Amino acid sequence: MSSEHSESLLLKKIREGDEYAFEIAFLKYYTPLCKYIWKYVRSESLAEEIIQEVFATVWETRFNLDPGGHLRGLLYEMARNKALDYIKHQKIVDQYIAEAKQERTETPHTTINFNESSKIPFVDEAREAVNDLPPRARQIYKLNREEGLTYKEIAGYLDISVKTVESHMRRVLKILRERLSKYLPFLFLIHDCM
Repeated sequence: MSSEHSESLLLKKIREGDEYAFEIAFLKYYTPLCKYIWKYVRSESLAEEIIQEVFATVWETRFNLDPGGHLRGLLYEMARNKALDYIKHQKIVDQYIAEAKQERTETPHTTINFNESSKIPFVDEAREAVNDLPPRARQIYKLNREEGLTYKEIAGYLDISVKTVESHMRRVLKILRERLSKYLPFLFLIHDCM
């Protein structure tokens, strides 16, 4: 069987919801994709996170996959696009932080004490939003964002699948984005206070 034919068959099986075919694709492409994306982001954990998101997206949207498509090409294109989106987003964040630091140095007498959270609605609302999450989702969020654990490490620690961790994090981030959208510029500067 030619590799192109086996690729098409694998894609067809994934499209039909065959978990075994998805697992084969994951095992075959996970490591090469991580190495490929590392060249863009220069971080092993970030590359792994991006590739995990790619596979999660493939599985979630499997019914929309082009049955005549090429799985390898699809995975590499999705991974590259996610990495480029991350880089573009990171440049915006870095620029915003640099501008905020510049403003702070230009007005040194203006300081913000994050311990006085009643004066900063975002801090109170962010803490409240995290505390309002379901217990398991809150635990996963804190392990990832505060403890710095990867999805794989969280899955091992909580004895759940990586897919479950990804699913929780997707829902959590969606909830937090919606609830805190009016504070978006501050999200990157105040993250450590939550």
